[in-house]
Amino acid sequence: MKAKRFTAKNMQQALRMVSDELGPDAVILSNKRSGKGVEVIAALDYQEIADEQQQQELNRQLTLQQELEQAKQVTGEIRQEQPALDKLSLNQAALNQSAVSDASFDHSNVSTTAALKEALIGIKEGTIAQSKALDAVMLGEEEFQETIAQQASNLSQDEATPFFNKVSDELKDLKNWLVSQQGNAWNPTRPLSWQQAQIWQRCQDLGIDPSWADKLVSALPEDDEDIEKGWAQCLRFIAEDLPLAENNMLQTGGCFAFVGPTGAGKSTTIGKLAAQYVINHGNEDIALITMDNYRIAAHDQLKAFARIMEIPLLILEPNGDLSALLDQLSDKKFILIDTAGLAIQDPHFSVQLSMLKGAGNKVKTLLALPLTSQARCLQENFEHFKPAGIEGCIFTKLDECFSLGQAMSIASVTRLPIHMVTDGPHIPDDIHFPNAEKMVRLAEQMARMAQTRWQTSEVSSAMKNNFMQHGV
Repeated sequence: MKAKRFTAKNMQQALRMVSDELGPDAVILSNKRSGKGVEVIAALDYQEIADEQQQQELNRQLTLQQELEQAKQVTGEIRQEQPALDKLSLNQAALNQSAVSDASFDHSNVSTTAALKEALIGIKEGTIAQSKALDAVMLGEEEFQETIAQQASNLSQDEATPFFNKVSDELKDLKNWLVSQQGNAWNPTRPLSWQQAQIWQRCQDLGIDPSWADKLVSALPEDDEDIEKGWAQCLRFIAEDLPLAENNMLQTGGCFAFVGPTGAGKSTTIGKLAAQYVINHGNEDIALITMDNYRIAAHDQLKAFARIMEIPLLILEPNGDLSALLDQLSDKKFILIDTAGLAIQDPHFSVQLSMLKGAGNKVKTLLALPLTSQARCLQENFEHFKPAGIEGCIFTKLDECFSLGQAMSIASVTRLPIHMVTDGPHIPDDIHFPNAEKMVRLAEQMARMAQTRWQTSEVSSAMKNNFMQHGV
């Protein structure tokens, strides 16, 4: 058997090295982690060696059987040449030898062969002691035959059981490795245990970003075999790692500008915040500002809010001075600024960005993240508005989304504190201060519901195809 040790950074690279050097018929004998990565021992002709060892044992048993047959022939010839030996002497010799045989004769292969040789030598010398040894061999013949049959039977069972156990273990290791490689594709430098890979995959089902999932899974113990326990611990890590605003903006007040793509819910969120503030603190210390001068009827919604709540609404013209306008509202404790949802390629985008930057530290810019958007869109929105000096975010449209993991990943990876979460169109009710534990539980429920929907859809599709095939 040609066995060789391979060392690589990860299991995928090690298997490639085994395949290149030993070919596709190589068998993995063992694998373990080492300081340099992964150590794999592989070999060729594993089955051939096992068959050869079994055949050698059978050949040895056959040789012993042939020696016994030859001994029987020789003893028959010698007994014919010694007719003078009476029955009484033979019986007495057999009785005397019986005690010796029971005490000292071992029916194992080595002892029987030695007894055969001793008997043959005794026969040639023609002494009574030789006859006793000969009788001892004949008395042990039946037991020897039974021993050979039993050993042959046990040989098949003893050889088969370890072999099948080893094959089963290798298949189990291969299954675990395939699962771990599925979760390990994002980080080939550090293999995952089977349990960690399962939890990593569950993070993907939640919509967690791979880089964040890497951080979460690496904090879990590698030797913990209880996946459900590890998953519960991972969910706690997610909740603890979510950045939340330290204070409720409705309680502390301040000046906030809301940026984000068109349709993200910026204006509606401003209306909810304004209504909540007026209910709790009155309408004397609040004002609204809009920078949206690029859409038809862009001001109508905010004008309606301002009229109903009897609060001032100021319109900042293009290229206007936001800092000077804020100075006019220095007596207000809570100021909300609406912006236009412009694409980055729009020429007015840079103008609006410059106006926000001109206000300096007077304004805190918050990014509206619609939870209905894909992870890539959320990441692009963050990159587009990052030059505005984003200091936090607001999750919008929670009632319309099917996954929370993407937005939570953006907040965690970029460390943007979550200030508010909106979950419906109703003003002022559908806006809340974030709770990390509730969001994580809701994210897990959404993932389970999505999985159930997919399974139901697959069953319905299969039933439909079955009906169509049978003409129903």
